Amino acid sequence: DDVLAGRVHAKVYAFLSAWRMEPKERRNLLEATRGAVRIWCYAPGFHEDGATSLDAMRELTGFQIKKLPGNLIALATPTAAGQKMGLNTLIGLKRPIDPLFAAADATPEQTLATFSDGSAAIALHTGAGGTDLFVAPPGLSPDLLRLAARAAGAHLFTAADCNIYSNGPWLILHGSQDGPVEIDTGRKSPIIDALTGQALGAGPKLTLPMTKGQTRILNVGSN
Repeated sequence: DDVLAGRVHAKVYAFLSAWRMEPKERRNLLEATRGAVRIWCYAPGFHEDGATSLDAMRELTGFQIKKLPGNLIALATPTAAGQKMGLNTLIGLKRPIDPLFAAADATPEQTLATFSDGSAAIALHTGAGGTDLFVAPPGLSPDLLRLAARAAGAHLFTAADCNIYSNGPWLILHGSQDGPVEIDTGRKSPIIDALTGQALGAGPKLTLPMTKGQTRILNVGSN
């Protein structure tokens, strides 16, 4: 609703539960996100006017969608094409889900992950209206989100699994694991620990020691 109302403008949109949409809403949503990367999760547009529609899913995702057998495990394995783009982890659940879908017309180059039957579980393509990433298995992973960000030309502050918050000159890191984190501020200005005032180095790149659960608040200056 926020996107349709023009309150959100981004390089990447992740639609987690756009499962029921009317035709006008679908068209308006595609227009509102024109030129961006759109992540379509699980069953976008599947429900419409008390019925189900694979054609509505195709309109949103840009792929011809097929329904898979109800006993298929909803776990996707990255393909060589997916690994080349940085997708390295399994995505989904180790149990059957019904309904479960796949991109029927995705090419090998567009197929980033497959289900056990070889069908395209995660597929990416770029057209005149933008870039669409169809993610059939439930869930998203950090490397999949980084892949989408790169495709959109969005700045990545780190390639590590670290929680990041950014607003103006402030960059906040929260460690999800032990180990150093290399950050890229995108700026050549000094990097200051906002809590201690200590100068940690100069941007754009710096490696910081981090522990799981640790939070660091940095002042990285302005562009």
